[in-house]
Amino acid sequence: MTRTVVVVGTGGAGLATAIAAAEGGARVELVDKQAAIGGMLHIANGEFSGAGSRRQAERGIEDSPQRHLAEVQRISHGRVDADLAELSVRHQGELVDWLDDLGFEFHPDCPGLIHGHEVYDVPRTYWGVEHGRSVITVLERLLLDQVRAGRIRMHLSTTMTGLRRDGDRVVGVEVERDGEAGVIGGDAVVLATGGYDANLELRNRFLPEHCHSVLVGCLDHATGDGLVLAEQLGAAVSADGIFLPVMGLIPDPERPRHAVDYREAFVEMAPAYRTPHEIWVNKDGRRFVAEDTTSPERRERELLRQPDNTMHVVFDAGVVEHAPVSLIRNPADEWTPERFAAACETSPWVTRGDSLEELAERLGVDAEALGRSVAAYNAGVESGQDELGRTTLPRRLDQAPYYAITTVAASILSRDGLAVDTGMRVLDTDGQPISGLHAVGEVLGNNKFAGDNYVGGMSITPAMTLGRLLGSRLAAAQPETQAESHPVKESR
Repeated sequence: MTRTVVVVGTGGAGLATAIAAAEGGARVELVDKQAAIGGMLHIANGEFSGAGSRRQAERGIEDSPQRHLAEVQRISHGRVDADLAELSVRHQGELVDWLDDLGFEFHPDCPGLIHGHEVYDVPRTYWGVEHGRSVITVLERLLLDQVRAGRIRMHLSTTMTGLRRDGDRVVGVEVERDGEAGVIGGDAVVLATGGYDANLELRNRFLPEHCHSVLVGCLDHATGDGLVLAEQLGAAVSADGIFLPVMGLIPDPERPRHAVDYREAFVEMAPAYRTPHEIWVNKDGRRFVAEDTTSPERRERELLRQPDNTMHVVFDAGVVEHAPVSLIRNPADEWTPERFAAACETSPWVTRGDSLEELAERLGVDAEALGRSVAAYNAGVESGQDELGRTTLPRRLDQAPYYAITTVAASILSRDGLAVDTGMRVLDTDGQPISGLHAVGEVLGNNKFAGDNYVGGMSITPAMTLGRLLGSRLAAAQPETQAESHPVKESR
């Protein structure tokens, strides 16, 4: 009897699971509340990592899953889920080769080192020419092949409202589309519903209290639906209290507590990509970290210690005129110095003052403190000895007008999530599997693969890698129940 697998979510995890299950002979019901597939891949940088790939070998890069795992443990301070991380890392090089075989459009710099996170010792990170959308392009082609073959049925614009049980076993999902309720039954249900960071109440439940003011940096659909419904069935949910911010996001003047879409603009923080000509001050007008530190973790942790997790990037007319790279960037790197200079005069993201005192007033910071911070930095430029240990000191900040871009720590990736075993079976609060219920991707929480840090490629790669393993495993299993579906109108 053909096995039916219900997959909820069409991000990298859900697509990989559904495709693998269909290729293995299962019938797949694929559900998503969005009208289009892809989830957070639409805005993600789409960086994935894997050791022992053909691309590494072609470039003479020696690497192995064992070495990769050791680096994951190092960067995460040993706080990953050891079993899940090992399972994923062991197969991630295979995922890279699989994407290569499918014609994935790798950026020519791949494999490379990424400096937005703590850096690996070995180039093992990959990304597409269109970032996360490059992943969608490849997976969508496979998905449509399976849809045309009749092995995957799509239910887009369809919201999961509940999990259907028969006794102790999950046998389907309750859904709603266009106001019409229905049930989609299956022999197994996979939650690939992503994170919760757009749901402020739920997000703040997991964040330290002093971080409740951080910006929402993800898309609006990330509301934690799968986590909430599984928890109602007794699923265990982690509460590690771990949070590291995404830095450089700009508050959206039209959406309080939200960031400007970073596909449009963000402040580049990494000195590997942009030599800092500015200083960073907190809401008290004081510098708090050397702006040229090469450790993303250090600057992220320092920002969390600042009032309201807020900082002002302060610069002057000399920076606008002489800095070779714009402070503002986007993934397409379309922010030329000329465009940045124009934005400094017109953009609501940039605060301007004809003097430091006027800038301080408009920022709402203490003018004397800001003046002392700038004066001390300028003295460091002259002496070559910065009080915070900064070594990149290109020029004084002393040419009016003065400018600042305010940036606030942001949450974009859910750190906590559902507990699962290495079969991706959701566990209850007693550590026992909830029969028929599985989960993969960000709904598990990124802490399982990155510990208390960010680890290059250890978000989307485990999502797709473990999704492929799960889909194949579910397709090969024997049906445990006779699945029955009463879906709402089909949407493709």
